Amino acid sequence: MKNIFYNIAVFLVIVSFCLMPAIGLISSTVAVEGNYGLDDTSKQFGDKIPTENVSVASFVGRIINVVLSFLGIIFLILIIYGGFMWMTAGGKEEKVQKAIQIFTNASFGLLIVIAAYLITRFIGNAIISSLR
Repeated sequence: MKNIFYNIAVFLVIVSFCLMPAIGLISSTVAVEGNYGLDDTSKQFGDKIPTENVSVASFVGRIINVVLSFLGIIFLILIIYGGFMWMTAGGKEEKVQKAIQIFTNASFGLLIVIAAYLITRFIGNAIISSLR
């Protein structure tokens, strides 16, 4: 049990040292700009944010984008979890096999999600082009 806590502590220290430069760059950029870049963002994306009624196709597209983003995050978490399991297996074959199974299942899940997105996009484009 002590070994697991030690491995988690080492992992967190390594991750924090990897994230420190990125956090430093972000905070220095924000401090220089002063307005946090919101003016530039609103100018760049202001015409793409609808303020009136939204069409059904646009609404469904947004829902699909949110769901696919969430599934991408789940994929990333599963890959990190599988890698952590593999690194902390300590030579135990059953833990390594479980980590490989997590990698395999996550990869198949990602392929299914990508296929579902492509099919949805194809059907959506076909429907939209047939209505024009």
